[in-house]
Amino acid sequence: MTGTDFAVPRPMGSDITAPLQSTIDMARAAGGGRVVVPDGVWDTGAVCLFDNIELHLPGGATLRAATDYAAYGAGAVSVPAENADRALIVARDAANVAVSGPGWIDGQGGAWCGDRLARGVKWVHGRRPRIIVMEACRNVRIAALNIRQAPMWTIHLVGCRDIVVEDCTIENDMLMPNTDGVNFDGCQDGILRRCTITAADDCVCLKTSAPADPRLASACERILVAQCSFRSNSCAVKIGTETHNDVRDAVFSQCTISQSNRAFGIFSRDGGTIERICFENSTVDCHWTPDGFWGNGEAITINALPRRAGTPPGEVRDVVVRRVSGAMESTISLVGSAERPLKRIVLSEIDLRQNPVPGDTLPELDLRPTAADVNEDHDPAVGVWKLDAEGRVIGMAPYPGGLPGIWAEHVSGLDLRTVEIARPDPLPAGWSADYVRCGEGTRMADEGDRVALPRLGP
Repeated sequence: MTGTDFAVPRPMGSDITAPLQSTIDMARAAGGGRVVVPDGVWDTGAVCLFDNIELHLPGGATLRAATDYAAYGAGAVSVPAENADRALIVARDAANVAVSGPGWIDGQGGAWCGDRLARGVKWVHGRRPRIIVMEACRNVRIAALNIRQAPMWTIHLVGCRDIVVEDCTIENDMLMPNTDGVNFDGCQDGILRRCTITAADDCVCLKTSAPADPRLASACERILVAQCSFRSNSCAVKIGTETHNDVRDAVFSQCTISQSNRAFGIFSRDGGTIERICFENSTVDCHWTPDGFWGNGEAITINALPRRAGTPPGEVRDVVVRRVSGAMESTISLVGSAERPLKRIVLSEIDLRQNPVPGDTLPELDLRPTAADVNEDHDPAVGVWKLDAEGRVIGMAPYPGGLPGIWAEHVSGLDLRTVEIARPDPLPAGWSADYVRCGEGTRMADEGDRVALPRLGP
């Protein structure tokens, strides 16, 4: 990237889309440079970045995203998400591409939903754009950028390599679904550090979608997430559920997770292997949420279950959770399946308080999505949930025998090392007296269970 600055001219009105894209094109023709947005609040539709381009928003600049999906026609992307295929800022097949702050991007998420709640989640309407999508890019940097009120996923990185996302803030609506913070989708060699993310959905997610373009279908590997602060109504740190290719060699370290539903979760559904994963040196604060969100307040959730009947999930193996402290209002939940048991799961130096949910609510075992509960009909009256004859959400059920400290089912080689869970005394109604409760197919670790740790770097 060259050191030349290209100043975007101030438009006559508030819409900066045309002069912004023209300035990007000018920088591209010159071999690259930094495109600087002027101070002020500017409305914009989609823009595209190219090789050696940095889009820079200084502290006095705000880009305000259009509220009409048609304004994102120039931002079409290859991997749809939630039936939408457009984004505000798009780069494809670009090398040395960046977006930097400390200015703001305002996604105006409130324009894409109303105040109506369905099972604790805002009811959204229409197809919603993402904020940043980069596909098959190399040497990606997103730094010191501030984003608020994303309509859908905030930063989606697909098939990219050599990525740094650092010192960013994302502030999304905690009741608006699918507002993920940063998604590494089939990416290699990525770093997310010193970021603060608030989202109704996952704050950071590693996944492997099934894109139509085979160049974008690859493993997600060698990802480091460190020194971040997360708040989520879904799962703050997540792997899955899209796992069409492998996910391996990921470390999540020194994270502060507060006022969240689930803290750390792995969800295998689509056939790819998930292996050599470490979540460590972090604090968690997990609370029960309404059943419109997956999860019931678990500090750690790992499961491998079929999404569709006849299609087994991939294997989950060699997962280490260590030096984690804090509180939860549910359990540590570890659930494999008969055809895909979890293998070699280590919990070490865990120090948690298990607090009751205020009122009479009892957290349930939440295994969504499964072959039984996926709403194939996409009935808008139901949303993403499928209900039984009594109107209950399918995929949730009471823990067998009551709420334990740790629930394990179909786990081969469960290794518990200095695990402390402080529980109420006396136990509330509906709680199990068992500190650790094992369902069928669970075996504790022995000398033959040797765990492989993540391998980062080339």
